[in-house]
Parts: sequence; C-alpha cells; structure tokens
Amino acid sequence: MRKRGSRGVRPASLRICVTCRWRALDVMPDGDDLPGKRLFDIACAIASPGERERIHPIVCLTHCPDACNAVAMKRGKPPLLITRMAPDHDTARALLDALHVYDRSLDGVVADSALETRPLVPGGARRRS
Repeated sequence: MRKRGSRGVRPASLRICVTCRWRALDVMPDGDDLPGKRLFDIACAIASPGERERIHPIVCLTHCPDACNAVAMKRGKPPLLITRMAPDHDTARALLDALHVYDRSLDGVVADSALETRPLVPGGARRRS
C-alpha cells in the first residue's frame, strides 16, 4: 500500500499536439504524417530516456492551421503554452530546453529571455506579449 505523500515531486511533463498543422499543410510534403505528429516524433527521438517518459501526445480540439503547439505542465504551476512552432529538429530541441527551464522555475512563469535556444517562434512570426 502506498503511503500518502510518498510519491515525491514529479517532474514537469510536455504534451505536444499531434493534430496541429504547419502552414495549412494536412501532411508534410515529404511524408504522410501531420506536422504536429512530426514534431512529437522528433522530440521523442532526440530526448534522453528520462525526458522521453515525460513527453506525451495530445489531441487538440482546435486543429490550429498554421503551426505546432505544445504545453508544459506540472502540479502547482500554471501550464506553459508554447505555440507557433515549426515541426523540425531545432524546434524540438528548443522545446525540450524550454521544458527544463519551466520545470526549474519556481512559479511556472518563463520569460523569453530565459530560453537559451530560441527557434520556438519561426522566422516571420511574432509572439504576442
């Protein structure tokens, strides 16, 4: 029987939408997967074993037409929604880096300046403040 409070503090998890589109593409030009699924697969492929168990697919209801989306979550912190991402290797690496910054934050608030790698907002796009 598990004792109450014996689980300890769980690390933050990352949920990547696997139904998101990129530049209104239903599937990637070089394959048959959705852009959101491609970003999820890349993130899982480059993640360490400890990171990989923290990454989960999610199916959004809004099916964003122009970019990939993800959310970092941890009990006791507000979720960190990360939007307008490209489905590529650099973005997946930056997303994993952002997960660690979020996990280490005291209150779940992560300023753009706290992220060392910044391809989370693709060229030509602007993040709303």
